[in-house]
Amino acid sequence: MSQGLRGSGAKNKNVFEDCNIKKAIITANTDGYEVTLKKSPRVEYQESMFSDTIDVSMVVVNSGSRVRGKNLMEGLPLVGTEDFTLAIEDGMGNIIESELIVNKVTPLEKTTQRETILIELTSEQFIRNEERSAAITKRYDGKISEHIRKILTDNLKIPEDELDIEPTSNNYNFVGNTRKPFYTINWLCKKGIPSVDGKRGDSAGYIFYQNADGFHCVSMDKLFSQDHSRDSGGAGSYIFANQPETPVGYDGRIVNLTADNRFIANQKLRMGAYKTRLILFDPFNCEYKIDEQDAYDAEEGTTHAGKELPIINQKFAGEATRTTYVLKDTGTLPTGNVKQQIEKNDEQTFEVDSILNQAIRRYNQFSIGSVEVDVAADFSIRAGQTIFIDTSSGTNDDDQQTDRQIGGKYLIAIVKHAITNGKGITKLGLVRDSVGREGKPHSGSMVSK
Repeated sequence: MSQGLRGSGAKNKNVFEDCNIKKAIITANTDGYEVTLKKSPRVEYQESMFSDTIDVSMVVVNSGSRVRGKNLMEGLPLVGTEDFTLAIEDGMGNIIESELIVNKVTPLEKTTQRETILIELTSEQFIRNEERSAAITKRYDGKISEHIRKILTDNLKIPEDELDIEPTSNNYNFVGNTRKPFYTINWLCKKGIPSVDGKRGDSAGYIFYQNADGFHCVSMDKLFSQDHSRDSGGAGSYIFANQPETPVGYDGRIVNLTADNRFIANQKLRMGAYKTRLILFDPFNCEYKIDEQDAYDAEEGTTHAGKELPIINQKFAGEATRTTYVLKDTGTLPTGNVKQQIEKNDEQTFEVDSILNQAIRRYNQFSIGSVEVDVAADFSIRAGQTIFIDTSSGTNDDDQQTDRQIGGKYLIAIVKHAITNGKGITKLGLVRDSVGREGKPHSGSMVSK
């Protein structure tokens, strides 16, 4: 079970801040008829780096209002795939406005005077991804990042100004084989290596996700290397401590914190978080190659959020604990005209041995440390930002020492803004690929560093 560090009742009294559902408009599929939803006791808006698109759930209560002389379900009628415009505002004036699609409708209660409905919303691209016309069918040659960009703009109809795609340094040629766009993009992410100052980077692995600013495809190194300060585009610095006021140097206080301190050794070893082995078979010449990568030997050029990787018992440090079997794609889809392709038929198209092994290990290190925190409603916070947190290591009110194991810089993997009866809170799921307190509040603090 998770180890919870919970705020006291005194700290929790101001958890929920005034928030406002500024706009909630649903449009009928039949004739474009618009209905403004006036009463919603609960809205949950979520961004996640573990999901391709944003998700929103909304409880709608309709008591007395008629839609074309009928209730909402029958009068619209509400059947799914309707356009939905949602705008929510926090107490500081930060607004999230999204154009969404109704994905699921669940009637919760229906009487002669009242109906209660749970409406689950998603982005347009979540639905478009299922269309046959969006399937990936053609051949792609060149940079992986450009393949992803073309899929998003051509197949999923996303405008360029809603895309944030970090350039890759390496090429990869493939044929779509009617795979779905999101599947293909995530498949390509495992093969990408970033370009650093025009040169090939040292660490493989990209993350694809959507937040309120658009769609992002960014390397793990870039994500973890971001500055957490608000001036630099981060989420800021927060503290969880028995203090009545927010100390100097912090942007806000954490009202609830749950730290997942579970280190299940066999699971981490099974996933290959510390050492992986790749067996590569080349059918062109019937040879195989074994490539092993140790996480501790591959640290140069790799960016982490925490201070260091956890050190495992040296009894178990010598052997790889995850093996992946791969066919080497010698002579597969080489670039160029027919003559050039023939000349390259004995060349490896993609450096799978130097990329895939590392990517597997880094993905499995992604959330070595995880923390869940509640802060005052702040709709400016985005999934994909970094944040700095500090926590008290003791339980006494006068304890000013920081917990150096839990505290430090994290990546915001999940953002959930919840509004209940006009009051809101922001819940954050934080992850990092290492342990130990790294960094500091951006402008000093009253607690020890």
